[in-house]
Order: sequence, then structure tokens, then C-alpha cells
Amino acid sequence: MSSSASARPLGPGYAVVDLETTGLSPSADAILEISLVHLNARGGIEGAWTSLVDPGPGPDGTREVGPTFIHGLTSSDVIGAPRIADLADLIARDLAGRVVVAHNARFDLGFLSHALGSLGILDADAPIPQVCTMRRARDYLTTPSRRLTACCEAAGIPLAAHHTALDDALACAGLLRHYLAVSRERGQDRPAWGEALDAAAAFTGLRWDDQRADAARSRLAMRGRTRAAAPDPTDAIRSH
Repeated sequence: MSSSASARPLGPGYAVVDLETTGLSPSADAILEISLVHLNARGGIEGAWTSLVDPGPGPDGTREVGPTFIHGLTSSDVIGAPRIADLADLIARDLAGRVVVAHNARFDLGFLSHALGSLGILDADAPIPQVCTMRRARDYLTTPSRRLTACCEAAGIPLAAHHTALDDALACAGLLRHYLAVSRERGQDRPAWGEALDAAAAFTGLRWDDQRADAARSRLAMRGRTRAAAPDPTDAIRSH
């Protein structure tokens, strides 16, 4: 059964995403790992999933994974993981109706928009409603740097393994919860990005197939496993 964002109404909330990639260019590089954390409107964690992504062989038949010294991934880690096309329907369904949150959203949304757009999952030039915790950092934190590590230190948020997608996504979710708490302390009924929540509820630029989205969950592959059926990142969530 095919669906659209308007056919799957959700309560207001957020989809926090983090990616590890082979490089910096959405058009020339590829996604190696993706994590998505659902939050409700007050920042409570509703669920999460994570997966390695096989970028496919390059011209010489090998997997190009880029800077292993940053993300810690090698070609052997991603062989056998799902391709981004295998996950696209799940990604679209889990972004629909939500404000997409990332630390440096321009980077993560650039890769996601390019990947989903090239697969016909996202309408061309559709502006995904978003919040960038990096761009908003100095509105809610006193920090010398807007880097994720510095922001987490300033907010007292644990960051277990930087440049691991799930840990970075959970840390970003923690930052958003901190921003929401500061907003409430300031007496604000809605956060400064309230219009993004309205836009997300009305956004219809994503489409997906529910059967393919359900099937994708059985193909998720976590770090340290060749493949995991519907991996449960509960332990990591509990630590946050």
C-alpha cells in the first residue's frame, strides 16, 4: 500500500537524524550510517533505530568508505548492510509529519534530500521542515564553539562515541530537549521554531510504500553485527 505524509497523521514532534558519510558532498559521496530518533513535542524519546548503509562498489569494485579515522567504519563493516534505496521508504515514513532535527542540519538534510529525491521519495525542491541545533546553540547555551562536543559539554549531555550515528543522534536529541526546557523556563508557550511544527504537520512532499518500509526494519544492520533484525537501541536510549 502506498502512502503519503497526509495519509499518516502524527502528533507534533521531531525526527532527530544523524549520518556518517564517505565525504562532504551529497552528490559525490554516500551515506554509510543513519540513525533516527523520534521525540514528542516536549522532547521525550518515543523510539529510535539505526543502521549501517552499504554505499555499493566503486568503479574498481571496492567499497569506498572515506575517512575511517573519523567515523571508524571500514569496507568490511558495510558489506551486507542495506543500501540507501532499501531504507528509503522507512526513512520517508519516519520523517513524515515531524520536524527534522540535526546538528548541522544543512549537512544531514543535504544528503537525505539528495538520496530521497533521486529515488523519487521526496518531491524536488521540497523544503523539509527542520531545526538545526548547531545554528540555535548560542540562543540556549553559553559555549565557545557550536561543535556537537562543545554544545553537549555546555549542556551536560553525555556523548558516548562521537561520529557514531546513534550516539550523535541521541546527543542532538538531548540538546533539543535542553532548548525546549530553556524555552519553558523563559515562559514561552511555543519554541522559537513553532512555525516548523506547523509546516511539518502540513508537509506532503514525502511518499513511501508501507510494505517496503516495514520490510526495511528487518534489514537494519548495527555496528558490530553483520545484520540485526530490527535492532533495538534501548540500552543507548536508557543512558540518555
